[in-house]
Amino acid sequence: MAAGGWAEQAINFAIFVVLARLLGAEAFGLLAMASAFVVFSEFLVRDSLSDVLIATDHPTDALFDATFWLLVALGAGLCAALVLAAPLIARLYGQPDVAALIRALSPTVAMIALTAVPVACLRREMKFRILSLRGVAGVAAGGAVGIGMAAAGYGVWSLAGQRLVQVAVNIAMAWGAVVWRPGLRAGRRDYATVLGFGSRVLGLRAAELAATQVPVVVIGAALGPVALGLYSVAWRLVELSSFLIVTPLRLASQPAFAALTRSGGKAADLLTDIARLTGLVAFPLFFGMAVLARPLLMLLFGPDWLGAAPVLAVLALVGLYFCIEKVNQSFCLAAGRAGGVTLIAWAEVMTGALLAWAASPWGLAAVAGAFAVSYALWWGFRLRLVAGIAGIGVRQLVLCHVAPLLAAGAMGLVVYLVARSLGGQSPALVLVVAVPAGVVVFAALTLVLMRDRLALLRRYLSRAPTDPAD
Repeated sequence: MAAGGWAEQAINFAIFVVLARLLGAEAFGLLAMASAFVVFSEFLVRDSLSDVLIATDHPTDALFDATFWLLVALGAGLCAALVLAAPLIARLYGQPDVAALIRALSPTVAMIALTAVPVACLRREMKFRILSLRGVAGVAAGGAVGIGMAAAGYGVWSLAGQRLVQVAVNIAMAWGAVVWRPGLRAGRRDYATVLGFGSRVLGLRAAELAATQVPVVVIGAALGPVALGLYSVAWRLVELSSFLIVTPLRLASQPAFAALTRSGGKAADLLTDIARLTGLVAFPLFFGMAVLARPLLMLLFGPDWLGAAPVLAVLALVGLYFCIEKVNQSFCLAAGRAGGVTLIAWAEVMTGALLAWAASPWGLAAVAGAFAVSYALWWGFRLRLVAGIAGIGVRQLVLCHVAPLLAAGAMGLVVYLVARSLGGQSPALVLVVAVPAGVVVFAALTLVLMRDRLALLRRYLSRAPTDPAD
């Protein structure tokens, strides 16, 4: 899963850099305005109701059918709502082109709803190779179309074309990989089961995406499309980095947590193992990104995008938080305990929205900082909830991050001093010198402070279990 995700994101990132250079900040800002609502709707049908098929011990064909038809109805309703609301959303931003973009992108919601159950089948059966190939093929096909349209002068519409093609390829490959087909076998009890479990997960997914899209709405309405384009590029770098780390772990760990729980295994032990391994990668990556934000943006996108540097430095801390909490959240979902996580997630969203709107007169970096503060305010509540479900102490969850925090802090200081000593040099030279220096420092500190994590990593990589509960 990790290999496939990294390949997918490597291709996606290369396409993203090319399109950013071809289209500029305003085009990405306009797309972000439209996508704030479209992606929110997509998220509600992607990993929401279908999670019941992973958490349930022996789901019946009737339960699969009920899940599919409820998702079809939800997808169609959200698609229609987007089309109807498009003019109002465009007026909110003061950008008429946003309405047409929303209408063009809205079919992806219904398309993703159609493929959610096949994807859940593949996840339940742990067929991650197929899921990885599907992701890579979709990104490559969509990227080819997007770059071709951008080169032909289609502007922001090339980004819409890219997305539509990517989703279409994903649908075709997911359905081709499963034998299950929808029928009319579901009864009232099956629909009630899906709605009972799915409603809690749906609320959580809505909160998750609202947390990332509310800043887009606030910045678009308060600061305009250019500022939003800068924010979108900074967030894309953070999102990409966190995806590389946490998405393979999240997708693989949730069914593993569920399998351990069903078999009476120690799911809490797996949780702490994954938390320790996550920190080993996430802390140095995001500390380095925060320190090297300016030369990184200069090298990848050019001088026109340097306004995103302070935003990227702040959002890197948010990316680190996401890497830690997404695994904890998967543990709660596998245990069927989504209610408390959902309440905390919505509290984060509301707190972030209020703080961001209050901070908007002070500019883009202040808005990003407001959202980082909102997550920090509620993190303790999340830790207590996860610890209670796992039956372990909060102290255990916190202490596993102390060593990588110290090592990454020392590494960040060295990288900052190296980069400062090279002031005035080309961004490529700064990165070529500073990044290896940071790697050497963190590796040395890992050998001193975290030998146990290296042993843990070797143990996981050397195992090839045939039983999902092993």
